[in-house]
Amino acid sequence: MKKDYSILKKSDVPAFFASLANEMQLIGPKQLFAGDVTFDVIQSHKDIYWDYGHVVYPPKRFLLPHFEDMFRYTCDEQIKIEPTCNPQPQAIVAIRSCDVAAIRFQENFFSYPIVDPYYKERLNNTVLFNLVCNTPPKEECFCICCDSGPWLESGFDVQLTDLGDRFLYEVGSDKGEKATEPRAYMLLPATPADIEARRQIELQADSRFQTVSYLAKAINFISADEVPAKIWEDLGSTCFRCGACTNLCPVCTCFTVDDREEPDGTFTRCRSWDSCQYAGFTREASGHNPRPTFGSRVARRFYHKTSYQYIIRDGRHGCVGCGRCITACLTKLGLPDVVKRIRREMHEFLPPKEKAAEV
Repeated sequence: MKKDYSILKKSDVPAFFASLANEMQLIGPKQLFAGDVTFDVIQSHKDIYWDYGHVVYPPKRFLLPHFEDMFRYTCDEQIKIEPTCNPQPQAIVAIRSCDVAAIRFQENFFSYPIVDPYYKERLNNTVLFNLVCNTPPKEECFCICCDSGPWLESGFDVQLTDLGDRFLYEVGSDKGEKATEPRAYMLLPATPADIEARRQIELQADSRFQTVSYLAKAINFISADEVPAKIWEDLGSTCFRCGACTNLCPVCTCFTVDDREEPDGTFTRCRSWDSCQYAGFTREASGHNPRPTFGSRVARRFYHKTSYQYIIRDGRHGCVGCGRCITACLTKLGLPDVVKRIRREMHEFLPPKEKAAEV
């Protein structure tokens, strides 16, 4: 759709989001008593903490909850299934570009080849108000290497860029347009100076990043299955199996299902987050585990994130450069570190001709 640029003055922001809160639940960055910032349900528009850099805990849980009841069923003479998922309209406000890109990845994952009705229904009822990063990123951030920030060309419903006393307001979808329409009277036309101010933020973004990730070489090695098992086992030997990388990754989708018996004799099918780094994730009913070693599970994680085969299926590689895996991992198994180690350690496995090209 055609991009529409407007201006939302910060003096009008409280009224704008107070009005939106009359139509849907607001979720946004909230400052806690100790100064930490986390995404939570916003009771008052005054609680939206706009001046934050990055949150460790991604807002993906508002679309894919840690635990959710999917449906209830009975197994009497006839099996009866009763849906329990009834998502309400919600807006995730001031969400960062990397997290929006991750939600679009998950949307694709949960849409093909089988449509997940629970994720789809929640996403259909969610409006994403993306907030462009125009302050120096955290040391761990590398979204600019992953085409997922600090601003987005598409994928957002509304995108806000802080220009000091005002936000540049971009509508990016029909959902964004529908959420804007009742409050459009608060928006002003953007001027060429506003567009230029945004352009300058884009031009300055390159120089602000400290972390880079050279994914292309790892994609080649991993896609061709050329990384020797020894390298994966060396990497796996340092993994604590804490699952922090997968739990904090805004892209990861691992889950498991359980059936819970209710006091009235019915059963509830439940879904909860899981991790491909846990031995039980792929253990089969027979007891056989196709990924029995720590190294094989680390290999699986990075195969899913960077192999060409999954890029074709998912539409992009499985990293948005948020840097949370760097923050969380105590043994440097974040994506940029693993990519760097594969690139360096593959050097000794390459034939002389290819080795010369690597140098």
